[in-house]
Amino acid sequence: MMVSMGAVQEDTPVVTIVHDCQVVDIAEELLDDHDLTVDYILTPTRTIKTNCKRPKPQGIIWHKVSYEMLGKIPILKSLRHREKQTGKDVTLLDEHSDLASANTPAVLNEKAMAENTRPQAAMGSAQIGQHYVESDSLSPRLGGSGMITTVYVGNIPPSVRVSELKSALREFHATPLRLNWQGAQHRAFLDYKDKATAESAVSSLKGWSLGGNTLRVELAKNQRNKGQVEINSHK
Repeated sequence: MMVSMGAVQEDTPVVTIVHDCQVVDIAEELLDDHDLTVDYILTPTRTIKTNCKRPKPQGIIWHKVSYEMLGKIPILKSLRHREKQTGKDVTLLDEHSDLASANTPAVLNEKAMAENTRPQAAMGSAQIGQHYVESDSLSPRLGGSGMITTVYVGNIPPSVRVSELKSALREFHATPLRLNWQGAQHRAFLDYKDKATAESAVSSLKGWSLGGNTLRVELAKNQRNKGQVEINSHK
């Protein structure tokens, strides 16, 4: 933000003050393009010049900013409007996710199916419309051998968006074959190719906190082969 506001430049020194025990080396592969490295580290006992040559962020990286963050930090709205006026790409994280999801063959297929079935099942369509399913409608095609295992994720805060959940799953290397998002019920269901993969995901996500809540992550009580059996089991 300070770069966008013109308060600092590329050659402005960045200094941090920490305790000696807080000085650690961070592997390059753990850094992302939005991470800011420092030029000087001051501790109670020494002054460290890092000589770091890694480029610093050249402004706000809008595709990493969510609508929620925009609402919590009012100045971001002003900066985004100003940069948009200059012709910069200010597409937000949620916009990338929503656009990609809306144009996947699976979602387009679901929309077509919903249009075809609406006259026969208007009530059912209204209920399904509250959910988000990232993939084809429930089908054994993903399973092949019929061994798909479902993980239940509960206690999701109302403020959390599906894009935030997907991003967190990628960070934990627990991306599922299919994500059934039910934000209104504060839960989601994740389909994995087999039980071993699902159990590994549960282990990775143990104690996972999102939006201030510790999420409940476990194998769904009834695994899904056909229909939405596991949804009923968690009502």
